[in-house]
Amino acid sequence: MIKNAIIVSLLLLSSLISFGQENNKLDKFFNKKMRRAGIIGMQVGYINDSQEWHQGYGVKNYETQKRVNDSTLFMIASCSKPVTALAILKLYDQGKINLDDNINNYLPFSITNPFYPTDSITFRMLLTHTSSLQDNWEIMDPLYTVETGGDSSIKLSDYIKDYFLPSGKFYCANKNFLNKKPGEYWEYSNMGYALLGLLIENISGSTFSEFMLNEIFIPLKMNNSYWFLKDIPHDNIAHPHKLPEKNTDFTQPKVLKHYGYPDFPDGQLRTTVKDYIQIVKLILNKGLVSNKRFIKEETINLFHTVQFPSVNKYQAIAWNFNEFENGLYYLLMPRLPSHTGGDPGVATVVSYNPKNKTGAIVFLNSPPVTFRGGKILYLDIPRKLLNLAKQK
Repeated sequence: MIKNAIIVSLLLLSSLISFGQENNKLDKFFNKKMRRAGIIGMQVGYINDSQEWHQGYGVKNYETQKRVNDSTLFMIASCSKPVTALAILKLYDQGKINLDDNINNYLPFSITNPFYPTDSITFRMLLTHTSSLQDNWEIMDPLYTVETGGDSSIKLSDYIKDYFLPSGKFYCANKNFLNKKPGEYWEYSNMGYALLGLLIENISGSTFSEFMLNEIFIPLKMNNSYWFLKDIPHDNIAHPHKLPEKNTDFTQPKVLKHYGYPDFPDGQLRTTVKDYIQIVKLILNKGLVSNKRFIKEETINLFHTVQFPSVNKYQAIAWNFNEFENGLYYLLMPRLPSHTGGDPGVATVVSYNPKNKTGAIVFLNSPPVTFRGGKILYLDIPRKLLNLAKQK
């Protein structure tokens, strides 16, 4: 018995030493990549059929040098869109909408493209960026609260009406809409996802953040995910940073204030890699959470099913098989459903492979400003994570 116990102890010790050595190699790899790209703080993670791994690196504030950990919140920009899309798919799964319904059936006012006033805009079009709604950055950009900090004071419903209705103060037919028939042209649209957020409110009878909490975050055990700064009960939040570039008047990273914007359902989620893994896990497990059905398999599979192949052969619901828009990239990486995000001081990447049930997530609080930095963010780190996931 004593001999057996010694053997078991030695095997356990050997396993722990091996695990520690592997972690040290990973730490060296990610720290080296961060230094080369100038990254201030980062969370990374991967998932496969049997396990998940996530880790924080660097600091959440360059001035205070407070370290990033697994619980540090990162603003994830447009990687928020698949989360908003999941809420729409959940409503569809519950039989409350049809994806090809006219959205005006669920609004107290009517939104139409002024160039095609008799053509309906549908949920499926909004989810796939084929709605003909256009981002007018002359309006949107100044409404970011980067200078003052904090959440936007503009209500989502007011913003949507002011942007899309002819009586609204932000309305401009030529800049807020494309002169393209809805459903027949692809152009990425943040405002389309902001509109989805309002539709979620009108259909559910809850605020967007309440619906996401009760119907998505709590069931998926995403216990550290928030849409608004005012709702975060702690200060473990990664500050966004602006990195110095050539021909700029500063040589050290600039710490930006925590900010918001009125079209928040398209990009304002603050979460952790640990929490976001639950979204990817749900997709890879075909709608199951802890072996219980959360959403129908055929519904969750829509996420990586191209919806309008004659319009865009890569665009599924939220996810895109051509997210990196670079032929060389796809010589080096498989063409996977992916999403990236970028806002002031924020950069994110999520890719997953539904066939081998692997996924990779990267959150940064400091977008790289060099070609090498971009390669590290979009290619080197995701490839490393996906390869690790395959090997486990």
